[in-house]
Amino acid sequence: MFKIGDFSRLTRISVRMLRHYDEIGLLKPISIDNFTGYRYYSVDQMATVNKIIVLKEMGFSLSEISNLLEKDLDTKQIIVLLENRKRVISETIEQEKEKLLRVESLIKFMNKENINMNYDISIKNVPAYKVISLRDIITAYNAEGKLWDELNTYIEKNNIKTFAPCYAIYHDTGFKESDVDVEVTMCVNETIVETDRIKEKVLGEVSEMAVIFHKGPFEEMSLAYHQLGVWLSSNHYEMCGPTRAIYHKGPWCVSDSSEYLTEIQAPVCKKVGR
Repeated sequence: MFKIGDFSRLTRISVRMLRHYDEIGLLKPISIDNFTGYRYYSVDQMATVNKIIVLKEMGFSLSEISNLLEKDLDTKQIIVLLENRKRVISETIEQEKEKLLRVESLIKFMNKENINMNYDISIKNVPAYKVISLRDIITAYNAEGKLWDELNTYIEKNNIKTFAPCYAIYHDTGFKESDVDVEVTMCVNETIVETDRIKEKVLGEVSEMAVIFHKGPFEEMSLAYHQLGVWLSSNHYEMCGPTRAIYHKGPWCVSDSSEYLTEIQAPVCKKVGR
């Protein structure tokens, strides 16, 4: 048997912690001297200490460890627990990596927000266009590419000649995190054969369209929308129709997201009373 001090040195567990384990019933001495009060531990208890150390490192609480030890787990059972814990930790690491990326993006966003982005906003007349159109409810804004792919496939298959501008039109009255109502369009001169999804229509003339250009990643377009909001308020305008976007440059033509160029358009009208 070992005195508590010797057992502490051999197991690399402090005397204070061994006494605590005794108090909570997790690891009691093999015997206690009635006269001196010295605690004594057996060599067999060293294996129990090793299990406690491993289980603590796995993230189990002392009460959970106590319950596990009562089940007298063998090495194979502990290995199964370790494998399960390994899987959970791996998933947590991936989740934390995603959080880290979001934090880094937020830092960049806030730094840019504090810089004068020099957004120029103008009002222009947008004429009516005959377009080929595909409108659908998509899971989120970043799923818009699927609509463009479908529309482009139809156009190529039917040898339809299109020309700029190519609009993405956002029909929801407010921002949505899911189930987004998006329409993608390309201008045409010819008459097309419609399907249950692909339609021909005319986008009406917009006499006053506020236009702002955003250079940079799509995820940072909120900077441009923020500036548009400031401009609307300062100039006593309000939006009076669905916003549009023209993607002049994107991942299909440039590799550096800082070079993406998006034209944001919003139909506007003067506020009543102004």
